[in-house]
Amino acid sequence: MASIGFIIPTLNRPDALKNLLASFELQINKPDEIIIVEQGDDRSADLLARYNHLPIKYFKVNFKSLTAARNYGVAQSTTSLVGFLDDDIVLASDYVGKTLDFFDNNPEALGVQGVITDFEIGHAAKVGGNKFIYQLYNLFAKFFLLNNSSSTNRLLLSGRNQYASRPIGTQNCQWLSGIGIYRRAVFADFKFDEKLSGYALGEDKLFSYPIYQKFSKSLFVDPKICCEHHHTLGGRPQNRAGVDMKIAYTYYLWNKLLRKRTGAIFAYWWANFGDLLVVFFSVILVKNSFKFWWWHLVNYWKILWHQRII
Repeated sequence: MASIGFIIPTLNRPDALKNLLASFELQINKPDEIIIVEQGDDRSADLLARYNHLPIKYFKVNFKSLTAARNYGVAQSTTSLVGFLDDDIVLASDYVGKTLDFFDNNPEALGVQGVITDFEIGHAAKVGGNKFIYQLYNLFAKFFLLNNSSSTNRLLLSGRNQYASRPIGTQNCQWLSGIGIYRRAVFADFKFDEKLSGYALGEDKLFSYPIYQKFSKSLFVDPKICCEHHHTLGGRPQNRAGVDMKIAYTYYLWNKLLRKRTGAIFAYWWANFGDLLVVFFSVILVKNSFKFWWWHLVNYWKILWHQRII
């Protein structure tokens, strides 16, 4: 059976990391290595003594970049299968075992991701926890080619994506999220784009979509591989910085991967218009301030007039 390891970049979130490590303790099949790349202070180091029975390799680095941390972790890894996890993920007890089963049964696969079972619950929380409102938003998002939940992972011409929150069986897909697991051979030709620094929104698509472009039947979603995402805000840019990152990094991804495709320019600006509408409605509903909408408008204006934003 293949060996498997996981790379966990983290930034000052020891409580979230503790929950993830606790879920590794409960694995029916244990991983061969767990690589923690700490980009903040040394608070996570205290967890090493508590979980010293797990095969943890801990690295303290002097940069704050999710993409650089992932590449650094790959360089330190030794296993034939390499998985990535956010530090606020909690694994089902058969997560490792189901991943090993998938690769044993699908020798043609280069990568797979499982399913975040509370994906839609977590995103409904962003609209007040009302599932009906979230379903309406999801229909709106599909119409305007914005990020939306669906049955598969697909990259849209707008630079946004569909996410497999409700996959029907194991299936091919176009990209893998931040919980992707890959065969080691992938990293000989593909690396995470370190032009995206910090939280690096969209780095998973920038890494995995080119794999799909070169090997169109090599990436999969397997709903038998399950985890939960316990959203933790620490480390994520907030307010103006969050808006700047969202718009700049989405533009960068679209420009790099999709811009030359037929209809891509229309799709990108159609989605931007939809995004402005969503934010405007959030202002009317007193979920955000007018400044929040203004920050979006300014960023889109800069792109329209070809001002450099990344």
